[in-house]
Amino acid sequence: MLFLIYKKLCYDLIEEERGTSMIDKIISTIITFLVSAGLGYSVKVIKEYKAKKEQCDKNNVVQNQALVMMLQSSLTNTYFVYQQLGQIPDYVYKNWLNMLKVYEDLGGDDYVHVLAEKMKDWEIVKTDILDK
Repeated sequence: MLFLIYKKLCYDLIEEERGTSMIDKIISTIITFLVSAGLGYSVKVIKEYKAKKEQCDKNNVVQNQALVMMLQSSLTNTYFVYQQLGQIPDYVYKNWLNMLKVYEDLGGDDYVHVLAEKMKDWEIVKTDILDK
């Protein structure tokens, strides 16, 4: 690298005799070096950003899968707790439907929909909890 700069300065001395000032050549060399360094740094930053984004995307997929499994477990547990009664409090049913919507939005597609169909026949017990 130093050799290239020395070589450039020697050529610059020759050109100085032709009418171009040495200061102009030094400034031109420095600007070229700084622009090259800036571009190299920019490429490095972009590569790091892409790597972090890919890792975040992988993490999001794993987190969504875990959330789907947790929702499925919670929906199933709630179903079997109230199944024998054949009735469900309105606030529990409303929460169950909200969880079901999120479960579907995240791509959950399993036997939970069968449970939802069976719950439609249950009696929904009105409580004063939702009225407040």
